[in-house]
Amino acid sequence: MTTHPVGPVRPETLYQRHRQTPDRLNNSMRRAYDLLRSSLQSSCESQYLVEGELTGALSASRNTVRAVLQLLAKDGLVTRSPKRGTRSARVTTLRINHIAPVEAFGGERAIHTQLRALEYQTLGCPGLVRERLQLVGDWTVLMMESLLLQHEMVLGISVSYVALSPEESRGVVVDEPDAILFLEKHFDVRIRGSKSTTIGAIAADEQSAWLVGVEVGAPMLFLEDVLEDEQGQPRALSQFRLRSDLIAFQTHAVRSV
Repeated sequence: MTTHPVGPVRPETLYQRHRQTPDRLNNSMRRAYDLLRSSLQSSCESQYLVEGELTGALSASRNTVRAVLQLLAKDGLVTRSPKRGTRSARVTTLRINHIAPVEAFGGERAIHTQLRALEYQTLGCPGLVRERLQLVGDWTVLMMESLLLQHEMVLGISVSYVALSPEESRGVVVDEPDAILFLEKHFDVRIRGSKSTTIGAIAADEQSAWLVGVEVGAPMLFLEDVLEDEQGQPRALSQFRLRSDLIAFQTHAVRSV
């Protein structure tokens, strides 16, 4: 008998070998989860979810739909009750291609959001912030940390490192937790947009988990903007840690020719 050497089996081969013949055309828990989650987040409205209706909408089996709903409930995106059924949570959609004070986050359909100050502190001019904001001379950095709320529900944590010139830093009074409004109100600095925007994923540490009300290690969204004024000078490094079960990002992408 001739034997053939056995090498590693490619992941896609194993996937097809162990995949059972589905009773629905798109009966994949992973695909069903992604499709339903994105649909719920794009609607911005809370809605009731019926397993029987979702089997057709997702082209998935009832067992797959039930498993997906259980996973969404674990992630905080739906609530399940024997008497009230399954209902999706309301998600705030942030437009990442539109820079505005925090009151405008989410657009017209979103519930009003606000910042609640936690701490203000002048830091001198730390090297990393100086580099990111391209500062020269005797600039001072003001750190502003706040909670992002929506009707008293904590959505995330906001930290801004605001660059102040020597003249601006003299006797500065911090009475506005939003970096854009603070610069415009006190120094007539007009923020024209973001020099760069970074979005990623991060796990909640103990302090973040306690502040926003999630478990340690829960997935959070990380958003960072480098805000610049009308002269092109970076004026603030703004960072957000956001609850991934309550926040989604939206933009309009254009294909370059």
